Amino acid sequence: MSVIFPGNYVAHLNAYREQGCVSLPGVEFYRGVGALVLNPDNDSVLTLDADGNSVLAAGTYDLQILSPDLRQDDKPRKDKQFVIPAGSVVYRTAVGAPGVREATLAGTTTVTVSGITTPTAVPLTAVPEVDPVTSVANSNYGYFPAEGEVSAMESIVDGTAISVTDDTAVQIITSADLIASLEPSAGACRNSPSAILVEVCYYRAAPAPDVEDAHIPYAIEAGQGY
Repeated sequence: MSVIFPGNYVAHLNAYREQGCVSLPGVEFYRGVGALVLNPDNDSVLTLDADGNSVLAAGTYDLQILSPDLRQDDKPRKDKQFVIPAGSVVYRTAVGAPGVREATLAGTTTVTVSGITTPTAVPLTAVPEVDPVTSVANSNYGYFPAEGEVSAMESIVDGTAISVTDDTAVQIITSADLIASLEPSAGACRNSPSAILVEVCYYRAAPAPDVEDAHIPYAIEAGQGY
């Protein structure tokens, strides 16, 4: 793990390198982003339906923090399992599903964060064919809202957030079959950036100070004085 301090970074925190930010003295904040990629090359999770289409069957799946290396052809990718370390306090979860669509176009399929029990996960639900409020047809039904879904923010100041007692793997639960598809594409695209993405924000107590945190003078040997 590595931490950075406010004022000396210009990009978002790097989840793959477990990079945290010290925003309060003694506390390190982290933002982990895990993914389940819907890609024909991801044979470990996708299956073929009766029509020969690649689908993600309903079920519970582990997530991975993806390597910054985007290549897949010349060497194995070093993706990592998405795990929240013991002693961390989770205060926010979020889920999105860009380029992912229901296989049945029912408008009822949900994707829910699992493993992390607090804050309470809010399921991401596919868009129905007709808007239930306005009774107007939705052009992107079967897909998931672009803004995703975010949990209620657990307080980070009054102690209501609960710490993770053990190393905890973050998972997602899907309620029905899903496919990779780009809106407004009519079907799955092999090269589509289709994935279920989960964000977990948490903080941890910073370690005790080391010699870098104090200006300890060097010892002076005899004869070195001026």
